[in-house]
Amino acid sequence: MRLSIITDEISQDPAVAVKFAVERGVRQVAVRSVWGKNILQCDGSDIERLVELFGRYDVAVTSVMSPLFKCPPASGGESAPVDPHFVGFPPVLEAHLEAAHRLPAIAAALGAPTVRIFTFLAASAGDSVSVQAAELIRQTVQDWLVSAAVENEYVCHVRTLPELEDFTEALGLAAIVDPCNHLIAAGYDGLDRLSEKLAARTVDVHVKDRQGSRYVPVGQGDLHWAQIFERLRSLGYTGTVTLESHLRGDLEGIDRSITALREWVAL
Repeated sequence: MRLSIITDEISQDPAVAVKFAVERGVRQVAVRSVWGKNILQCDGSDIERLVELFGRYDVAVTSVMSPLFKCPPASGGESAPVDPHFVGFPPVLEAHLEAAHRLPAIAAALGAPTVRIFTFLAASAGDSVSVQAAELIRQTVQDWLVSAAVENEYVCHVRTLPELEDFTEALGLAAIVDPCNHLIAAGYDGLDRLSEKLAARTVDVHVKDRQGSRYVPVGQGDLHWAQIFERLRSLGYTGTVTLESHLRGDLEGIDRSITALREWVAL
């Protein structure tokens, strides 16, 4: 397993973020927003600047952290909550569908094998993905030449690890496992729900920690990360592990998280 870091948790200036990562021995990053723009709002010139920057520092891009389908599954998204982790991109279905075709090209330009996607905001906890919504997701990504990977997200229809396993298997998609999101949705970190079948579909594991209702540096919260990584290793997972600390701008907390992860993940 190799560690990656989301650049905008360090800085909206990707040069600052990359330098921070490299100084700590991390040479893989994920891109969500840069220069105050969502990755979906970056034009060709922005992408060229990123390619040059990552090449100069010899840093690989592990995933494009898109907001795709983190919106209501129908029109009327103007009343939907705005996710603070998605700079500048509206939670409106039409905007998502209009921009979706750019994601494979952005990923290809950055050399990223994976594009993260969601399963629509749920009106209430426990709502399953409708047949129509699932088909829309499938049709949108079916011709992509990069891997569309679904993340379990506690405000979306696919919230828990068993739901992630079932949904990705049904649609033939890759999975991004987020134990902390499972914790928020189900009340525990899902260690016993990490199955061999889910691990086989997993292309990324998102790492953050939480104590009660607040995010804390990895290793200082309620998740049993040592056991989670031991379980992943026993299931043969050797892929990317992405620090998604939700400690945006707290460089000391991010630094502590990297230090903790050194025990379990290669840099």
